Amino acid sequence: MTILNIIILFVLWTIFGSFWWVLISRNWDKNGIKSIFFGRSKCDNCWKTLSPTELIPILSFWLQKGKCKKCGTKLSNFYRIIELICGIIFVITYLLFPHQNIRELVARLIINRWFILLIIVDCTKYELHLPTWILTTIVCLIFSILNQPTKEITISTIFFVSLFLWIYLLSKLYVRLKYKQKWEWFGQWDIYIAGSIGILFPFVFSYHNINVSLLQLVNLALIYIIICCLIWLIYAWIRNKISKKSKEIPFIPPMVFGFWILILFANVFTNILSQW
Repeated sequence: MTILNIIILFVLWTIFGSFWWVLISRNWDKNGIKSIFFGRSKCDNCWKTLSPTELIPILSFWLQKGKCKKCGTKLSNFYRIIELICGIIFVITYLLFPHQNIRELVARLIINRWFILLIIVDCTKYELHLPTWILTTIVCLIFSILNQPTKEITISTIFFVSLFLWIYLLSKLYVRLKYKQKWEWFGQWDIYIAGSIGILFPFVFSYHNINVSLLQLVNLALIYIIICCLIWLIYAWIRNKISKKSKEIPFIPPMVFGFWILILFANVFTNILSQW
């Protein structure tokens, strides 16, 4: 049943991941919100409306040999990569992240899916997709309130938003003083993601049976920031090796992946910290 569940999850979430990315990619037109949710997908080159058989994640691309059925234009691998990543992430979520019932599993799958889409938007457009972030945060808040004490959620959220706000202001001040420029090393959108992470942060304590205290919150937050910075440096190094054109290195991917790493290995980090 586990193998069957994995296959079902992979197929379903490649579909949902593909569908939500299409919604994100669409622009508003004279029809307003209808153009986003009820518009038809089209070829980027000849603008032919795609049939249902051309919209099957991964499979359609393979059957069409990576080309549009009408104009023969080579299709971008970008959408296939998104579909594949979404499927893999949700299988990992099912296998590694704890869930007591189907409600918890669905909530974790939805949250992780939208985090992945926020990462993709940040990597491709260097911006935060606000509608997706709002929906992600609402689901995070509902899920946390149903499973964690409200006091812990409030303290954690305020702490994280305040912490990353200070990082943003200090980095901006440093750039202005040292380089006499107004550009930012750390984006204000990252503070929004910090709020979402703060809402979910109490799960790190409950998952590893760590006593909740302000000192532990500070310790784990500092560990989290170190993990994020290390991931960012590795990502920046790889990005620089691949292409030296782009000077912008998004920070949302390290924030999300750093949080996943902390959830899974917080007890390891706290043990190392206690030995020091």
